[in-house]
Amino acid sequence: MTRRLSLAAKFFLTHLVIAGIALTIAGVVGLFLVRNLVMADADENLLARARIVAETFRPLLADPSPKRQRIALEGDRLGREIGSRITVVLPDGTVVADSAVGAAGVPGMENHALHPEIRDALSGATGVSHRRSISTREEQRYAALPIAVGGAIVGAARASVPDAALTRRLRQITGIIWGTGVVALLLILGGTAVMARRVTGPLRKMQAAVKEMGSGNLARRVQIRTGDELEEMANAMNRMASHLADTIGQLDAGKTRLETLLANLDDGVIVIAADRSVRMMNREAGKIFDASEFTGVGRPYPEVIRHPQALAFIDGWMKGEEPKPRDVSITTREGTLAVRCSGTTVRYLGESNADVLLTLRDVTEERRLSQVKSDFVSNASHELRTPLTNIRGYLEAIQDALREGAAPDPSFADVALANTRRMERLIDDLLELSRAESGDVPLEREEIYLPVFLSRVADPHRLEADRVGKTIDVTANEGRVRADLGKLALALSNLVDNALKYGKEGGRVTLSGRIDGESCLLEVADDGPGISPEHLPRIFERFYRVDKGRSRKLGGTGLGLSIAKHIVESHGGVLRVESRIGVGTRFTIRIPG
Repeated sequence: MTRRLSLAAKFFLTHLVIAGIALTIAGVVGLFLVRNLVMADADENLLARARIVAETFRPLLADPSPKRQRIALEGDRLGREIGSRITVVLPDGTVVADSAVGAAGVPGMENHALHPEIRDALSGATGVSHRRSISTREEQRYAALPIAVGGAIVGAARASVPDAALTRRLRQITGIIWGTGVVALLLILGGTAVMARRVTGPLRKMQAAVKEMGSGNLARRVQIRTGDELEEMANAMNRMASHLADTIGQLDAGKTRLETLLANLDDGVIVIAADRSVRMMNREAGKIFDASEFTGVGRPYPEVIRHPQALAFIDGWMKGEEPKPRDVSITTREGTLAVRCSGTTVRYLGESNADVLLTLRDVTEERRLSQVKSDFVSNASHELRTPLTNIRGYLEAIQDALREGAAPDPSFADVALANTRRMERLIDDLLELSRAESGDVPLEREEIYLPVFLSRVADPHRLEADRVGKTIDVTANEGRVRADLGKLALALSNLVDNALKYGKEGGRVTLSGRIDGESCLLEVADDGPGISPEHLPRIFERFYRVDKGRSRKLGGTGLGLSIAKHIVESHGGVLRVESRIGVGTRFTIRIPG
């Protein structure tokens, strides 16, 4: 269908084309004529300067043995006077004067016999050329005349001007011509626009109103007072806009409620059209698939969703198989997610094709918590079963001895008591860990001198250190630490206890602290065998042991490091570990102020 032009457009374009063509032709012809005139004027000017050079140097070249130094200096002087580059060349092409290079540079100039303007001048004609100068390395326009004495040509006089100067002059003239043309065109178009506006004003108002209404501004009203059909049409448009505004307002309210609901759902929602394009995707779905909820709309779903298992599930729905809900693994930049996918078919009134609505629920945390609970129950049961089994075994042995009338071995009771204490420690650690993880107990912050605090932490361990033949060193500066001293002391005590248990025989444990800017830095280091790199990422997990057999033998519960980590984090701090095999292990606590 051919698009019709409005009256204003036809009126405007007609004048634009006619004026544009006329001004363009005038401009092009004018530029061509001006360029020829400028070049002709430049050549005449150069020839006039060449004549002055020829007349000036004719007496000097008439001498059978011309003095070249004097000629070169005279060339420099004359070049300055006439404000142009001049050159004097002998019949054999030797340059004896050139104002561009100066008298000092003339002996080093190349022979000019083959230069076109010099060749013409030495043959008795007028030479004009346009080329790049070897001496000045720029485009030049040249004019040369012969210097004759008594009918014999004794040299050639040449004048030149840089092409850039002529180009600059042409640009100035071109700018004036085109500027004048543009001003004239603008004046013509301005007059045309005023005339077109008066003729088509009412239609333009209606057209502008319709465009605004079409873009969503249904409050726009067109006011025309012409007393004819145009006024009736404008009133009909206003009534239609009012009706549309009421209808669209109701639809927008429902759409806004639906979009707000979908955007804030904890589940991801994607609607895929029958043509395999994404019709809608909410924020949670975009987060799961690492895609933008806005840029993904309208694109084919395989370009937006690039996860094989999720694509396989969607492909099943697109083929009409209607697969049952399933959990799929989706790898993102933050890790692997477990997502529960389910779908349904959506049919719209009056359309034969159906969309597929997919819901996505991130069950990663549910799975993790389930696994944590399972691991916790398993580990706690295992940790409790061992001492309970030992207690039961020794109590049964005591019971058997009593039945037989024999005195039970006193060590049986000691072992049972030791295992009971181990269970108490485990239960105490579990309760402490539960309190640390819950965060329900507020921190009771106090301030204390750092050396005093570290001494309080180390002193209870000195007896055990002496018993196993190890040394505890405490070093601290005179700063002050502000924290929940009881909890922080427990965290450090767990670290010191580990260092004493797993350090080397006769080794040294160092407990140090210092104020580092606005933070307090606490360290516990030993010179033990160290921890293998593969164990370092997991040592803060509950019940995780590097050496399970030795840890249980030493009475460890596997919860000390986990408790310490949660206590430090409750202070807003960080607990890190560094270890080298055969060198030792260093735990570093950094907490604010």
